[in-house]
Amino acid sequence: MPWQYKVVVVVSCVFILFIIVHVPYVLLSSSTKPQKVVIKPLKIAGMNPHAVDVLDPSLSYDPITGKSWMAYAVKVSSNIQGNGVFLNVRMASTALKGCEGWIQTKGGFEGKTDDLFGVDGQTVFRSGAWRVETPTLVYDPDDPGREWKLYAYKYFWDNEPEHVIQVARRYGMIVYKYATDPAGSWSTEQWLFSPASDHLPPPYGQMVSMHLNDLDTSLKNVAIYSRPSAIVKDGMLVMTLSAFTKGMMPDRIVMIVSGDHGKSWKYAGTPLSRSDLVGIGSYTRLSGASLIEQDGTVYLAAVLGDEKQHGQGTFIFAFDNFKKGILRRDPKTGVPVVLNHVPLYRSMAIPIGGGFSAYTDACPFGLLTTEQIPGTKNFHFLRTNIKPVP
Repeated sequence: MPWQYKVVVVVSCVFILFIIVHVPYVLLSSSTKPQKVVIKPLKIAGMNPHAVDVLDPSLSYDPITGKSWMAYAVKVSSNIQGNGVFLNVRMASTALKGCEGWIQTKGGFEGKTDDLFGVDGQTVFRSGAWRVETPTLVYDPDDPGREWKLYAYKYFWDNEPEHVIQVARRYGMIVYKYATDPAGSWSTEQWLFSPASDHLPPPYGQMVSMHLNDLDTSLKNVAIYSRPSAIVKDGMLVMTLSAFTKGMMPDRIVMIVSGDHGKSWKYAGTPLSRSDLVGIGSYTRLSGASLIEQDGTVYLAAVLGDEKQHGQGTFIFAFDNFKKGILRRDPKTGVPVVLNHVPLYRSMAIPIGGGFSAYTDACPFGLLTTEQIPGTKNFHFLRTNIKPVP
């Protein structure tokens, strides 16, 4: 064979060998290289033009219409006394496929100015406004006429700054509405839960249906329940609540369950307490938590922080026994295992931070989280494009 042909053969063999080795390497490298995560705000059309921020989303999917629904809190500026804002709970649904095109709809809970009356029901005790926030929206298909349930935390905000915290802690409860179709008519508001029979002074206490401290002796010292988060799983309606004792932050996250669609409730357990934070990094502050479901598995999405920044993102915990509210814990230390931490989008030290999130498999944008807007006290929604558990 002439030497010219030998050169061609050798070069060809080297080239083929290069292709065999290099192409798989390139493909493998491209598949393992971290993809850039694009985080975008989520806007809701049709909102009050005086709304200054949105927070605390709750997502649910309607399998009948194929629409996704959201309940959320919105802060609206006003000319009332005090801090000059209302906090309302609003509803929104998707207008387009892929959870795009969110539009505000009717429904929710209304904050309003009001007076508190004394025991005689006539003497004005305080003046201010009712606020409603931290909603949870749940689809319960086996409860005809009440397939859609909406819960939230409601409390009274006094006009006098020196009395605000004391009055809010005393006059607060979990409220409830239901509907057969989220786009239709909702029931009238019911005052569902308060800590104890003497928590709301007369004449308001008699309006509350149930006192949660009666469910278990471990709850006797709870002064406030807030941030309800509900989910339907295995025929049970399950709810977590932030439980406060003396401080301004929750002492623990408690779980209650109902086997009759919310007509009666039982105490299940305490998945997470502030004392658990000792073994989880350097976090000292438990800001609250929510239940989320991904691919048929329920997780606890908590917000942890410290004194400098109250919320430092979303922390995902798995359950070892969901029915009893028992988280998966390290067998040696007993510390709850963090499956994933979705940090704040902005690394700058904004004092409140964020991390309260919602999720549904129906929406491809991953966790929908709440984060403080730098330079303000306001919040907005961010589509993280990150799943709770990758």
